[in-house]
Amino acid sequence: MLSRLLLLGICLAMNTAIAQTPRLTTEAELSMLGLSGLQQYWQTHATEGRFTGHHDLSLPWAALRDSEHGSTLVLINGRTESYLKYQELARDLFENGYNVYLYDHRGQGLAPRLTDDPLMGHVADFDDYVQDLELFMRQVVLPAGPQPVYLLAHSMGGTIAALWLSKTSVQVQAAALSSPMMGIYLGPLPRWLADGLVSVLGTGCRWLGRDVCYAPGQGGYEETPFADNELTHSEVRYQLFRELYRDRPELQLGGVSLQWLEESLAAGDRTIARARQITTPLLVLQSSQDVVVSNEAQDAFCQALRHCDGGGPKRIKGAAHELFLEQDKYRNRALKAVLAFFEQHP
Repeated sequence: MLSRLLLLGICLAMNTAIAQTPRLTTEAELSMLGLSGLQQYWQTHATEGRFTGHHDLSLPWAALRDSEHGSTLVLINGRTESYLKYQELARDLFENGYNVYLYDHRGQGLAPRLTDDPLMGHVADFDDYVQDLELFMRQVVLPAGPQPVYLLAHSMGGTIAALWLSKTSVQVQAAALSSPMMGIYLGPLPRWLADGLVSVLGTGCRWLGRDVCYAPGQGGYEETPFADNELTHSEVRYQLFRELYRDRPELQLGGVSLQWLEESLAAGDRTIARARQITTPLLVLQSSQDVVVSNEAQDAFCQALRHCDGGGPKRIKGAAHELFLEQDKYRNRALKAVLAFFEQHP
């Protein structure tokens, strides 16, 4: 009798573990599904609308909702991106029981562009992004109902989320930041020299009578071949992303303005300076091969915060910047860590 009870207990424990294992789309499945399959799922499940951002700017949002789902997840994308780029991720999160909310930042995606050049990445004040998130939460997410709310933010979205968490009164159960832009990867260029160049070039831009100029080496939208890309090792996910941007050219965005660069460098510094004001449980995912954002700045952020889950960034060895567009072996590790972390904070 005792052995039967023990066997039953083991079986129940195994079934529970299986039930809690997230079901994530594989690259093989994605190849068969294709962009058309993702879009068909999106059209069936997503609701889209607009909310009023900072300075009364109309911004687009989307949500995948089911009355049976008991938790809400807000997905905050990075620079150059649109929520449409995250159709696979939104689908995975939705299928794992979350109501998923997304929106596009001002100046990119389906949102209004902020300069005469629609391909220039620009923002007048980085805090505009932060205020937009606050308004999105209050106008769209919170009115939908009292559920536990989680944040999942990528790259520039991680900067926005960290600054917002440091000052909002909105209660969030937990947040995960993927490759957050606490600093921009500058390679061998010292930060003090980068700041000086931005200042000098900004003066030159104004001297030429122009309100905005591209930062050095920046220009219009370019479709980098997969072999030369620095974002992901997954060819199928990379090609689907590029196919989407060819299919929807209004999503395309090029390089950044000097103003965006200056604002973003300063915003990264503020995330570290204000880290101790964040009380929300936080997981930071770090890509070991990142050459877009600074891993050293992420380390400094976690050190200042003092309560990053695990004591510091969770390093995904071998992964490039875009963890959620990476090969299965990297993407699965990152997403399973995120979902397990959220489950620890019901």
